[in-house]
Amino acid sequence: MSRDTLKLAFVGMRHGHVGTFDDTKPGYIHTFRQMDGLEIVAYCEDTDSSRLDEARKHHPAAATYDNVDDLIRNEDFDLACVALPANEIPATGIALAEAGKHFYVEKQFARTAGDLEPMVQAVRASGVRVLPGYAWRFHPVARELRGIIETGVLGRPLDLEVRFATFQVRPGNREPDHFFYLDETEGGGVLHMLGGHYIELMRYVMGSEVRSVQAMTGRPLGYIEEPLEDVALCAFEFENGAMGGLHAGYLLPREWGDDSALVYRAMDGWADWTPMSSNGPQTLRARSLHPEWAGSPERSHVTTLAPMQGYGNTVWIFDWLRQFVDDVRHDREPALTVDDALSVLRTIDAAYESARTGRRIELGGGA
Repeated sequence: MSRDTLKLAFVGMRHGHVGTFDDTKPGYIHTFRQMDGLEIVAYCEDTDSSRLDEARKHHPAAATYDNVDDLIRNEDFDLACVALPANEIPATGIALAEAGKHFYVEKQFARTAGDLEPMVQAVRASGVRVLPGYAWRFHPVARELRGIIETGVLGRPLDLEVRFATFQVRPGNREPDHFFYLDETEGGGVLHMLGGHYIELMRYVMGSEVRSVQAMTGRPLGYIEEPLEDVALCAFEFENGAMGGLHAGYLLPREWGDDSALVYRAMDGWADWTPMSSNGPQTLRARSLHPEWAGSPERSHVTTLAPMQGYGNTVWIFDWLRQFVDDVRHDREPALTVDDALSVLRTIDAAYESARTGRRIELGGGA
């Protein structure tokens, strides 16, 4: 990529993570406009014309489009920020890839892995760079934990436990008629919408793919549209022989925030990151029987994450997205790719099949 300044287009403005043009709800707009060497040149939204009206008001120098085909045909841009309902992303991603446009894509990336596969093939064929919006492996605490594991002081991995409960899908909390919570647009409940983040994190922490899954799902609140779930319990067997468990749910009153935990257990030690958060002070505790840790077998490290206005409101997420822009500029493969996204969606699909059938589901190889 030879340009000194890359040009970015937004594709989809309805997603909450895009944010507002003012400071009332910072999101991707705030993040990308703070990056040196990047210019936002266009906004595209095919459903909510009021978002395009806001763009014209707050960013009159940028172009606006009501469909992605016109954007691709008429606008000069290098990469896109795609934030659409899951059922719309594959076709949009294929169009962008075939036009040679790199893109960041907000999760979920499709209703099912089968729906995503044509986009993955188009990305591979075109050679464009694509970053899926699974951020957690780039969190400083996740990287610190993975670094400890790679030293070998915790020994052979045995088990990984992750819990994430967030506020409920019901009127006044998460509105049940939002496209996040509809089968036609999203394709799954909490496991699909948010659980994918934690499955991807588990792959990273374990350094291994999921081999098999057994799962149960339910809708104890009942506002979310059937057959989607409020809560999911998944048991995983990883290819390295370790086990894992994920408990995800829309379970809490909004006022309580989130409830989260990660515990990693191995033959010679364990590590605990509880609670998990995208910002604020974070504590990672670890204990090891390894001789190298004999003088200090239990260690605790607090990471303070600097705030920054934008998506996630923290510097590490800004740095993660800025790294992707640099990858595009220098034609490098991102550290996370559409193949990783496809692997996670295959795991989610297997979990739903297990929940429907009551059987343990084995995952096959890649595409």
